[in-house]
Amino acid sequence: MRNKSIGIIGGVGPQATQYLYGKIIEFAQSKYNAEHNDDFPHVIIESLPIPDFISDKTKVPVALEMLKQCVSRFSASNVDRVCIASNTVHILLDELKQSSNLEFLSMIDLVTNKCASYDYKKVGLLGTPVLTESGLYNKALNRRGIELLIPTKDELHVVEEIIRGVIAGNNHNIDKEKYIAVINRLFSEGAEGIILGCTELPLAVDYTVLGKRVINSDEVLAEGIVDYYYE
Repeated sequence: MRNKSIGIIGGVGPQATQYLYGKIIEFAQSKYNAEHNDDFPHVIIESLPIPDFISDKTKVPVALEMLKQCVSRFSASNVDRVCIASNTVHILLDELKQSSNLEFLSMIDLVTNKCASYDYKKVGLLGTPVLTESGLYNKALNRRGIELLIPTKDELHVVEEIIRGVIAGNNHNIDKEKYIAVINRLFSEGAEGIILGCTELPLAVDYTVLGKRVINSDEVLAEGIVDYYYE
């Protein structure tokens, strides 16, 4: 167990990466009884300040080059697995895999598996415009027989404002009522659960009352990381 190490590509955005690391610690304690320093997973986090492509892919080539350099550094560090602490960056996962021999833990696959474990047949997705338009979740969920509901163009704009507000530290000044209305609309269309498909969204509002009807991609990735580490 102690010979394993996990590289985390973070910083997209930094608040979400901080939250993810906290969840890794929580799962190590609650699920695997970590008590001492040497009980916790060995993780290497790169908080990578790549240019934003939440809704505009023109800067993807620059971001991709930075991500490849990050993966190269992880390769030199001999990590056992790499994961990406961003749903949207997964649109570049195949290209990153081709740039190295490292194995990746896919947040998209982990979230899809979680939805299947709940026996959901229809789920909604909240995420960036680029992620939603990529169809990544649609393909993964369809393979498991799960129907996906996505926001309208106007609703995606609402979700994007929430994401940007969290990154900028202005989430107290954004219109959360419109965001909640998007969630309620997806539930009204038959969604059994809502995927928080952007790592900033868990930081936007309190979802406690919804229980497992909200699939928190940060939590799912954190649990996947500790499961891999302790398996």
